[in-house]
Amino acid sequence: MIETLYKIPRPEEGKSECYVLVLTTRAASGGKVCAFMAEHGTWNDDLQRVVYHVDSICTEEELTYQNAWSMYDNAKRSLAGKGFIHSYIRHNVRKEPRAHEYVEAGSVSA
Repeated sequence: MIETLYKIPRPEEGKSECYVLVLTTRAASGGKVCAFMAEHGTWNDDLQRVVYHVDSICTEEELTYQNAWSMYDNAKRSLAGKGFIHSYIRHNVRKEPRAHEYVEAGSVSA
C-alpha cells in the first residue's frame, strides 16, 4: 500500500509538499516479510520538481505485518498532528482520494 498525505485538500500534482508512506511485503529467505518506508517530498526551485528524502525505512527480515502496520499507523498519526490530513491511497494502480481517518490506539488490527 502506498499512501500520500498532504496539508491541503487539492494538492498540485508534483508541486505540493507531501509525505509518502509505503507498507509492502518482500521476498526473504524464510518467505515473505514486511517493509515500511516514509518519504518527505518538498518542492525544489532549482530543479523545478518535488524532491523526496527518506525519513525512515525498515526492511529487517524479522519485521512482522503487525509491527510494520504499527510503524505505518504511528507515522500517519504523527503527520496528521502536523496537519497532513488529506490522504491519497494507491492500491496497486488505482488512486482514490479520501479524507484522513484517525485510528484510535488499540483499534488497529492485522
